Amino acid sequence: MSKKTKTTNVILEVVLWVLSILIIYPILMVVFTSFKTKGEASYLNISLPKVWMFENYKTVWEQGSVLRSLVNSCVITISAVLIVILLTSMLSYVVVRRNTKPCRFIYRFMTFGIIAPFAALPTIELLKRLGLYGGRLGLICVYSALYIPFSTMLFTSFIKGIPRELDEAAVMDGAKGGKLFALVIFPLLKPVLATTSVLNFMWIWNELQIPMYLLNSSDKWTLPLSVYNFYGQYSRSWNLVCADMVLISIPVILVYIFAQKYIIAGMTAGAVKG
Repeated sequence: MSKKTKTTNVILEVVLWVLSILIIYPILMVVFTSFKTKGEASYLNISLPKVWMFENYKTVWEQGSVLRSLVNSCVITISAVLIVILLTSMLSYVVVRRNTKPCRFIYRFMTFGIIAPFAALPTIELLKRLGLYGGRLGLICVYSALYIPFSTMLFTSFIKGIPRELDEAAVMDGAKGGKLFALVIFPLLKPVLATTSVLNFMWIWNELQIPMYLLNSSDKWTLPLSVYNFYGQYSRSWNLVCADMVLISIPVILVYIFAQKYIIAGMTAGAVKG
C-alpha cells in the first residue's frame, strides 16, 4: 500500500468518525434525557442524569396509552406492508413478462410516484368522498399508494433476472396464471420480499406527519403520535418525550438488526439483476 493510499484512508476514517459523532450524539442525548427529571431534561444535553429515573418509562407506558398505540401501529403497518408486497409483486411480474407498450407505460407512470410528494388537502378530500377519512383503513390505503412505486421498482429489477425458461417449464407441467406465480415465481422472490418488507415497515412505523393529518381521534393514534401526550402548548416534558421515542424505536431497531443481511442481499441482487 502506497503512502498516498494510506493518507487517503486516514482522512476517510477521520471524516467517517466525525460523521458518526453527528449521528450518535442526538441518539445518546435522547437516551440519557429519557432517564432524567423534568427540570434536568429541559437542557437537552448529552450529560449523564444525576439520578436515573427509570420510572419515566413506567409513566409513559401508563399515561401515554402506549399499548393502544402499539396495537394501532401494528395493524396499520402490517396491513399496509402486506398490501404493498402482494400488489407490487404481481404487478411487477406482469410488467416484466409481458413487456408491451402499455406495460412499459404503466411502469414509467408508477415510477413517477417515487418523486410525487404527499399532498394533505387533496388526500383528505378524496378520503372524505370515499368515506374513509379519519379511520385506519384510509391511512392504510394512503400508505399503500405511497410506497407501491418504490417497491415496484425493486421487484421489477429482481424479476428481470429470473429466466423465462422457468415459466415455460412450469406451463408445460400444467401451472398457468396465478398458480404459476404463486408456486414458481413467488418463492424465488425471498431476498427482495425481505428487503421491501423491512424498508416499508420502517418507513410506515416511523411516520409522524401523515397519521396526524388523516386520523381524527386519539384512540386511533399510532406510536409516533403518542409523543403529543407529553408535548403541548403549555407543557413540555422532554424526559417523557424521549422515553416515548425510545420505546417507539425499539421495534424498528429489532427488525433491522435481524433483517439487515436480507436488506443488503435484496438490494444487491436487485441492482445486479436489473
